[in-house]
Amino acid sequence: MNQAAAEPKIVRISQLLTLVGVAAFVAALATGQAQRAWEALLLNWVFFTGIAQSGVAFSAAYTVCKGRWGDAYRRLGESMCFFLPISFVLLIVFLLFGAARVFPWVAHPIAAKQLWLNLPFLAARDIFACAALFGLSFFFVYDSQRCGGRRTAFLAPVLLIGHGLVFTLLAFDLVMSLDPHWYSTLFGWYSFVCAFYAMLAALVVASVVCRGVWGLERFIGPDESHDLGRLLFGFCLLSGGLFWAQWLVFWYGNLPEEIAYVIRRYYEMPFAPYAWVMTYGGFLVPLVILLSKSLKRQPGRLMWIGVWILVMMWLERYVWIVPAVSRGPGAPVVIEALMGLGFAGAFLWCWILHNRRYPVAGMTEPPAHREH
Repeated sequence: MNQAAAEPKIVRISQLLTLVGVAAFVAALATGQAQRAWEALLLNWVFFTGIAQSGVAFSAAYTVCKGRWGDAYRRLGESMCFFLPISFVLLIVFLLFGAARVFPWVAHPIAAKQLWLNLPFLAARDIFACAALFGLSFFFVYDSQRCGGRRTAFLAPVLLIGHGLVFTLLAFDLVMSLDPHWYSTLFGWYSFVCAFYAMLAALVVASVVCRGVWGLERFIGPDESHDLGRLLFGFCLLSGGLFWAQWLVFWYGNLPEEIAYVIRRYYEMPFAPYAWVMTYGGFLVPLVILLSKSLKRQPGRLMWIGVWILVMMWLERYVWIVPAVSRGPGAPVVIEALMGLGFAGAFLWCWILHNRRYPVAGMTEPPAHREH
């Protein structure tokens, strides 16, 4: 695909998708569905911010492990940091104008948890945590791309620890607190591992869709595709294992504050079909398909598995967030999905703009020159 001809077309598509998302948000506000508009914003913020930050964490993990197998994937991952400023602004907007409509404990405080679950303290700690982590991510990427990686060996483990801590905090504050009577000590770990899993799927898709546009043909071949496919398989197994570990505790404990959360999602309409499709489609189906070595060596076929995983992981976030907020008839999904397309468009648009300034191909070492 010719880069000069293809890139403007992708930019126009991404801009159109962004406008669709903005229009869906405005339409929800204009039609008296403010709570749903902010709930959809939170859902997509959690999903896409998790992917963007996990991309930088992937580069940090690659550095810590002294990886040599996929330099193009590392560069694609760290270039996801372009979306973090947008995420930071949207987080502030949500906490200032939308949080009071979404979190039930704002209108009905819980005395035993009021010290932790109060909006000023939650907003302050989440904004500070994200500012620190996003700032560290930008410094890490800047050093990696513009300064020859002089400090990346020191920064990478610090970034990975910060990534785990901050996204555990965000999972507790922005997702688990939507149902303040439910708690799970494993949910934070499970949440950011699933975000990393979705990020790997995004790398699979981008490495195929934009390979010609970004001039990555000579950097990503069957061997590199196979390696990334194996990593995707590993995180499918890990995220599915954490899901089962959490589910097993709920099942044998059978405590009211835990099992009611599961019953609403898996055994009551209208959300039960979504939950079961997400569970089998997000973990079991990819696990079986990714056992194939030949499929992992074919980037075009692997891409469709990546698309499937992204849809299932978006649905996974939907299952945890929307049922806690929506109490009306039916399962709201149209506005949420349209805003998801808007986030995806903004994500891709900014990714292309970042690549124009810092071309991934210009910073990637050809596979033939790597040490093995």
